[in-house]
Amino acid sequence: MSELSLSFLWHMHQPLYRDPFTGKYTLPWVRLHAIKAYYDMPSVLKRYPGIKVNVNLVPSLVEQIEDYASGKAVDVFYEYSAKPASELTAEDRTFILKYFFMGNWETMIKPYPRYFELLLKRGKTGNDADIDDVVNTFNRQDFLDLQVWFNLSWFGFTALDEYPFLVELREKQRGFTEQDKGFVLDTQTAVMRKLLPLYRELSTGGQIEITTSPFYHTILPLLYDSDTARRSMPRAVLPQRVGFPEDVLAQLKSGRQFISDRLGTAPKGLWPSEGSVSPEIIPLVREAGFEWMVTDEEILFASIGRERSGELLYRPYTASYKGSSIDVLFRDKGISNFISFDCARYASREDAVNEFKRQVLSIRRYLSDRRMDGIVVIALDGENPWEYYTYSGRRFLNGLYDSLSRDREIRTTTISAYLGAHRPADTIDNIYTGSWINKRFDIWIGQEEKNLAWDYLGSTREYLKQNSGGLTQEQIDAALRHLYAAEGSDWFWWYGDTFYTVNEEEFDRLFRKNLKKAIEIMKRPMLDFLHTPITALSEAQLGAQPRDFMTPVLDGVPTDYYEWESGAVCYHTSTAGRHNPEPFISRIYYGFDPDNLYVRLDHNSGKIRSAKYNVYFAINIFDHGFEYRIVIPIKHMLDDKPYYELHYSKDQMVFDFVKLSDSIAIKKIIELKIPFSDIGASPNMRLNMIISARDGDVELEKYPAKGIIGLVVPDRNYTKKMWSV
Repeated sequence: MSELSLSFLWHMHQPLYRDPFTGKYTLPWVRLHAIKAYYDMPSVLKRYPGIKVNVNLVPSLVEQIEDYASGKAVDVFYEYSAKPASELTAEDRTFILKYFFMGNWETMIKPYPRYFELLLKRGKTGNDADIDDVVNTFNRQDFLDLQVWFNLSWFGFTALDEYPFLVELREKQRGFTEQDKGFVLDTQTAVMRKLLPLYRELSTGGQIEITTSPFYHTILPLLYDSDTARRSMPRAVLPQRVGFPEDVLAQLKSGRQFISDRLGTAPKGLWPSEGSVSPEIIPLVREAGFEWMVTDEEILFASIGRERSGELLYRPYTASYKGSSIDVLFRDKGISNFISFDCARYASREDAVNEFKRQVLSIRRYLSDRRMDGIVVIALDGENPWEYYTYSGRRFLNGLYDSLSRDREIRTTTISAYLGAHRPADTIDNIYTGSWINKRFDIWIGQEEKNLAWDYLGSTREYLKQNSGGLTQEQIDAALRHLYAAEGSDWFWWYGDTFYTVNEEEFDRLFRKNLKKAIEIMKRPMLDFLHTPITALSEAQLGAQPRDFMTPVLDGVPTDYYEWESGAVCYHTSTAGRHNPEPFISRIYYGFDPDNLYVRLDHNSGKIRSAKYNVYFAINIFDHGFEYRIVIPIKHMLDDKPYYELHYSKDQMVFDFVKLSDSIAIKKIIELKIPFSDIGASPNMRLNMIISARDGDVELEKYPAKGIIGLVVPDRNYTKKMWSV
């Protein structure tokens, strides 16, 4: 009988959030993820000793966990949390209202009535102007409760089990004391002190194999030679060429040595950051001491020029380049993404686990029919998915591990153990150059902001190479550590309009500060361009107003060029997620006449045809005190008589049905009319609009990715006023 092995690779990483000038941590993500996924993942695994997995720990994450556990790390958000509510300044209160709702609203705010009440009191936009309007309506107890809830809501299920008082505080809901807050913050530190010993224990016992990545999670092929991006992006506009193979080797060697020193095991396996590989990195990976690496299945099939096949995917290979070689395994993209993006939407853990098992057993039958053994590698983020699961993924993970523990047809394994018994029989001589996201690099290079960041990095690196004379090796090494930190993938991830975070300006500052610190350590004149921010604020374009009235024909086709071009604002959307190379919606137009708002959505018909039955488009229109939602069911996209549903929410949580409207046409495009009277909008009222593709309560894609669309309801003299400006 054929044997099927299953190998999970849970990838854990964060960039370095330590300000190189002050030593203070400016963002809280290591601390908050530590008390949730970083602790939950090994803790739940410990209950199932028969389950074997791989855990990829990025050195820059481990370094920061150490700092928190030893008391060396203090982040800005912790300071705002710890400050007595009675002593908060106006600036403090504004900061807390802006940032203390960071987390998944559906699973980490809405389930807690007091926390959600505070969100509604602040308003969902989080705009500075809106916060200024309401900040004085929050009293001392409101701020104290918010300080507690922001930190309390991030605890995962393991900490809640081990510290029952946390559960009591959740049930208490409101009226927290400074003592309550102190317990919450102290418990965070206590949890972080348990983390690395727990990973060491599981590694020593053989239940997990610890793998790692370049020290600061850099994109290896791009750092080796940024022009290699052209192999998968031939028409891309790229920055000035960057190429620092010596930094690639340094990041690999130092990362592996650091994990060996801290966890007591020298990693054999490498997760190249974002699954990014190229032939040229193979000799450097081997020189650093790694024996195998994992990347994505699309890299495999692009490398060998074959269509997707289980016979080809579920086995190891040897990749070679100029006399060096390394074992390579390729993850099953579909099952990995199923856990990352789909499982959270299942009604029960049993349904999710059963669907997972169905997919894996179908692979087993496929291989068994061909009398083949095989390994299914499932590689994904070990931190982010669980924010979207109820109970932080507790039910799913326990159900998954329990089911696999009792299954006689599937066995879990570490990758090194599998390779010890199953040596690769096939060689790849020219591995494809790409990443695990669409086998391209456009997440990190090829847009204006991303390219500018590479220019900053390349120019600073060359400047340091040319001006290192007369410096001690200690000075050079210290400067290089900061330069290596700036080589991390996350800075480039958040530049441009592909993804949005409320912290994007801080990411920009940290990137440039590390480059500045490297120059300061080497006592060289500062490069002036490093003072110029890279991040471009885009709120102005999102608040653009139509210059004229318009009344389009609702027929689902562009009647003529000027129908939407003359009196409407057009917004070009961007890719909304890692596994969505093309969004549901590519363009949004909005315009109005005195009585109606008009919206046009240019949609991806192929993606719509393959969408799940319960997926829908939602147009949310809201102000501080109300919210309307227009629901466009995708299953009716091609109906002869399409419609949309209008819903209203008093509390911005529960939406009540208002009416059906046939003022919509769906063919090549979607065109709809929304009477201002239907949404209680009066002239000169400011409205906010967000459009999304949703599956139930889960947001699949959001447009715009950054911020909101703001518009002002026109009065009868609107056109005259606009043309007089």
